[in-house]
Amino acid sequence: MSAKKDSAFEVYQYCGDPHSAHAKIIKYVGSRKKVLDVGCNKGYLCKEFKSNGCFTVGIEADAESANLARKFCDNIIVEDLEQLKALPYPDKYFDVMVFADILEHLKDPALCLMQLKRYLNPEGLIIVSLPNIARLDIRLNLLFGKFTYQDSGILDKTHLRFFTLSSAKRILESSGFKVVGIDYPGLASKIRIFPTLISFQFIIIAKLDQHI
Repeated sequence: MSAKKDSAFEVYQYCGDPHSAHAKIIKYVGSRKKVLDVGCNKGYLCKEFKSNGCFTVGIEADAESANLARKFCDNIIVEDLEQLKALPYPDKYFDVMVFADILEHLKDPALCLMQLKRYLNPEGLIIVSLPNIARLDIRLNLLFGKFTYQDSGILDKTHLRFFTLSSAKRILESSGFKVVGIDYPGLASKIRIFPTLISFQFIIIAKLDQHI
């Protein structure tokens, strides 16, 4: 499923700041790769991948968003991730799979990861960005009994799952991936002090675990 069909996602736009999650994801993807953007929304990341010479395929449930993303992609698969059974590509086809702020919207993110990993090149990368529920202000609010859903951000009302860095790493590892890097956008990218306390998000870079 791509929960990005919800109107709340109108507030999410591409951010090109070098310390933003988007800029970091683009850096890790690199150039001239075969990229699968899972939950591509209107294609704002696909546009950047394409400008770097990548062959780009997007998956998006919302037909209107998918139609806007189509001009930035070599192919768009309009389908609900929760219902997706197979892709029209051979196994080990993609060099990079991007899950940018999508897993928290799924009922069973591990199932989605396991179903799609067959399409990742054995030397390829999976890049995942997730909101950080362990951020200091969230912890303090919980201490005082406050947990209020919002229209956007960490407590976005469309989020079905909440992740700490540890729980995110566990779900990737249980799905057959090996974490090879962690990064943080925003202020945590600049000062690198207690990043899990100050960052709104974390970015996980992983590969297929060849020992599974």
